[in-house]
Amino acid sequence: MQQQDLNPAPRGWLEKANDSSIGMFLFIPLFLGVFFSLKDAIGDWAAAAIAVLASLALQTVLALLIAPATRKRVALDAEQGIFECAHRERASSLKRRWAMGYAKAEPGRILFQARTGMTGPVFGPVEIYSEPRAVSEPLKAPWTVFPRGRLIELSTDKGNIELAASPSSLNLLFQSSLNDG
Repeated sequence: MQQQDLNPAPRGWLEKANDSSIGMFLFIPLFLGVFFSLKDAIGDWAAAAIAVLASLALQTVLALLIAPATRKRVALDAEQGIFECAHRERASSLKRRWAMGYAKAEPGRILFQARTGMTGPVFGPVEIYSEPRAVSEPLKAPWTVFPRGRLIELSTDKGNIELAASPSSLNLLFQSSLNDG
């Protein structure tokens, strides 16, 4: 039987622009423009401080513009039981390699599909992990794996796996797949 893609909600153009680091491309010209226009009037250090503050304000405004779109996309995914995560199999030969992708929490099993790059679409086969059981309590995930996320180890029919996701995604996982233990 051919397994279909998990089909998470697509990212909007604002999220794609943010993912491509457009804020950093705006940061540099803004910083340089503010710095060079103010440095003769108020001095180098004061101009640099104001330029940094202006650039940080721009980053904050961009984040505020993107947040509603991200929340809407995550909510649409949660309705389907899908959430973004990073996962790795503990027993595999690639113990240190994390796969970024999407997981779907279903009663008695977890489906995982990797994605291309950090923000690309899902690709490849859907991996099915049956009989998931929590082996550990959720801990803080490494920032390099899943920023502001939590990490949990699960025992499955294919061995132990580690899953890093947001706290709300782990709650969805506990409600949908791990409700018996």
